[in-house]
Amino acid sequence: MNPDLAAMLAFVAIVLGIIVVGALLIGRQRNDPNEAAPLVFGRMTHAFAGMLPLHFERIENLKADLLRAGYYRRHAAAEYMAIRNVLVVGTILLAGVAIVAVDPSSQLTVPIVITGTVVTIIVFSVPRLILQSQAANRLRQIQYALPDALDMLTMTMTGGVPLSQALGYVQREIEPAYPDLGCELAIIDRHAQTASLDVALQQFANRIDIPDVQSLTALVSQTERLGSNVTQAFQDYSDSVRRGQRQRVEERGNRASVAMILPIVLCLAPPIYILLIGPALIELRDFAVEGTARDGVLRPDVSALDQATQDVAR
Repeated sequence: MNPDLAAMLAFVAIVLGIIVVGALLIGRQRNDPNEAAPLVFGRMTHAFAGMLPLHFERIENLKADLLRAGYYRRHAAAEYMAIRNVLVVGTILLAGVAIVAVDPSSQLTVPIVITGTVVTIIVFSVPRLILQSQAANRLRQIQYALPDALDMLTMTMTGGVPLSQALGYVQREIEPAYPDLGCELAIIDRHAQTASLDVALQQFANRIDIPDVQSLTALVSQTERLGSNVTQAFQDYSDSVRRGQRQRVEERGNRASVAMILPIVLCLAPPIYILLIGPALIELRDFAVEGTARDGVLRPDVSALDQATQDVAR
């Protein structure tokens, strides 16, 4: 066996051994026995998550994105980092083994290094981009469903049901149509039972960081402090949210019309020019070919030229 390859394999084996031993030691202390579902890597999840440490602020931002995307597992951040770190470290190890295994005279070292670097960057970045896309999509769905939920709350409270009970009724009715908002309403209901409605709505606003939810939280807190009519406030705010959504849709439509100018110029203008100018160019070419042919209108009179030449010679 190649000595370099043997040394590389021994290094990989030692690294994996250290990771497994550390995972077993850490997993006994940090693994939660009350977790509803097992962790993705079992006891090794936290060890894998710590292979590439992150700053505290980045971890908090990651947890916020996970909550916005709907991942409410207690160790969701650890599982995410463990999966990403395993992919990154695995890619680096595979690239290193490939570099050692190839023949140095084959000139494949540089392509392997470049490929490994690109794949490592992709593996490190793409999961976060996917998570942010899921979070943005879920926020849009919640924002779209919020006016309907407010209308249902208004109708329920008009019948004499308190707000705390109305949240439970609306959650059960709206969950089949809007599961994301139904999940958030169920969380608000549980938090309101354990603490208070203000605390539950404030936590909801912290999880779902969009202006409509922030305004709704401030509205409910203000109406409860002032003792005003919550039902009328919900109805007015629902109409305001719908107007805001309509304005945002119109704004996106206006931006789309402006953005379509460039594709129109690049894709539709050349065919139009070809259709308009092409026939004229073809006719001009045919006229030039026929005119320069024998006895053509553009061909000079050979007999007249010969007569003029003879006159000059005399």
